[in-house]
Amino acid sequence: MSIGPELTAALRDFASVERDIITLGRSASASNASELVRVRRDIVLEFAKVGAALEQDRHLKDHPDKMTQATRLFAAFRSANSINQANWPAIRVRDNLAEYLGASLPVADASRAFWTWMDQHLGFRRGPELLPATSG
Repeated sequence: MSIGPELTAALRDFASVERDIITLGRSASASNASELVRVRRDIVLEFAKVGAALEQDRHLKDHPDKMTQATRLFAAFRSANSINQANWPAIRVRDNLAEYLGASLPVADASRAFWTWMDQHLGFRRGPELLPATSG
């Protein structure tokens, strides 16, 4: 048995928004600052959707050890992203892009850990790796 369609859809949507935020974060400027704000808001909503889908997934409920690990890695990812967003408002990102990219490395590490685990243990692959992955 594998993860259900609700979790699969939530992960797919999340991965898409994460790719958008990574792309925007790599080239933040005055011209796309409002877009970065929008995508950051979107990723927060996607974090909520994935969190709810993880908690409701039948496969994970039937395998509490997997549920524990999935939610632990997801919480670490979510926390790293929240800290990054709090420390780096869009205006600061725009004005200090190199510094922001360095500060985003903990988010990238948490993202990589989460997605690697999802692939190895639940068979869900987010798609092409975006190195260095930054989310926040």
